[in-house]
Amino acid sequence: MNPEYRKPINIERLKRFVFLAEQEDINLSHAAKELHIPQPYLTRQIQQLEEELGVELFVRNPRLELTSYGKVFLKQAQHLLGQVEQFQHLSQQAKQGEIGRLSIGINTSISNSLLPDILRVFRQKFPQVDLVLQELLCKESRQRLQNRTLDVDFENLYNLQDVDKHHVLTYEVISKEPLVMVLPQQHSLANNPQVQLADFANEPFILPCRETVPALHQLTRMACIEAGFHPNVVQEATWMPTVLGLVASEMGVALLPANVMNLQRTGVVYREIIGKVPMFQMAIAWRRDNHSKILFNFLNVVREISPGVY
Repeated sequence: MNPEYRKPINIERLKRFVFLAEQEDINLSHAAKELHIPQPYLTRQIQQLEEELGVELFVRNPRLELTSYGKVFLKQAQHLLGQVEQFQHLSQQAKQGEIGRLSIGINTSISNSLLPDILRVFRQKFPQVDLVLQELLCKESRQRLQNRTLDVDFENLYNLQDVDKHHVLTYEVISKEPLVMVLPQQHSLANNPQVQLADFANEPFILPCRETVPALHQLTRMACIEAGFHPNVVQEATWMPTVLGLVASEMGVALLPANVMNLQRTGVVYREIIGKVPMFQMAIAWRRDNHSKILFNFLNVVREISPGVY
């Protein structure tokens, strides 16, 4: 085999060859007219393709016909052009954010509230995007956003500036909801449809963990302080189901976001709090320099599901 360098085959020439060769009655004049190019130009294109390949593709016998090699080459050219078309389609899909991968940090609060609708709608619109969900605590999710191993994260907010203090991330608030009182089923106030937070000044409290759920921990303490007392904290826990289990064991009471009512747990009741209660805020955060079209599409779905916040 001659090791001399050969130029890559010109795709446009290949398309014109296939168009010409696929005609029932191969006719240069007719093909040129259909392609909206001069016949001499089409003739030269075919000749250049033959020169690139080093073989004849057509002979006149007496009319224009494919050679035996031309017939074999036609099948390969059709296959190659089909692959090129597929690659172009995939490229367009990638450009529009219709294929690819998105890594998402989630927590219990978003899972109890907006996440099911967000995922359902996004998967309907972009079924070929692979969503990778990771259950993460606040500190870990921030680190992963900053080192680019996470694309987007759902965050519990207390101090709105906290998300962006390093000027790397940005956020949008997607939901606001009040806290509710979580009581053991046998509690003396469990039958009341509403309760006042001040009534629990002397009660033991189960609080979200300060280290792992700082926003909700701070919000719970602030709610109690605004009600006139500091909570008597007997236990801290990271996950909502754990808090509910401790309340069900009659170890104490708890303040949790209203979305907790979507969790059915034997032994606890949820009660609305009368009066002013701090609002629990959920936000979506991402890197400022992440311009992914997939991320853009995901954010738009989140906004669609949470229209009232914007």
